[in-house]
Amino acid sequence: MAAADTDTIRAALLALHRELVEEERRRYEKIHGRQSGADFLQTLIADPAFAWLAPLTTLIVRLDELEEAQDAEPGAVLAATRSLLAADSPFGRRCAELLQSNPDVAFTYAAARRAAQ
Repeated sequence: MAAADTDTIRAALLALHRELVEEERRRYEKIHGRQSGADFLQTLIADPAFAWLAPLTTLIVRLDELEEAQDAEPGAVLAATRSLLAADSPFGRRCAELLQSNPDVAFTYAAARRAAQ
């Protein structure tokens, strides 16, 4: 996989992460009230309800590390990305719930899946 491919995948995963966090924040604030950015970041890090996002964050970090490595093999990261975005994965199932309520999530999820193909 070329560096341009990993850049495309990374950009798609970052966009997906952003949309998912924004949707989760909207849902969280409906229940718990408005949060400052810092307060929500702490919630995002510490609340087990958001742990499902950790594998996506980890993949983005792994892609960043690939960019820095001289002789890195991106195949494992690509396989992990495809596995994470699979509809039958726990992450994919949670995304499917959010896809139903937010078209922006649906579009960015579809773009991430296309980038990983």
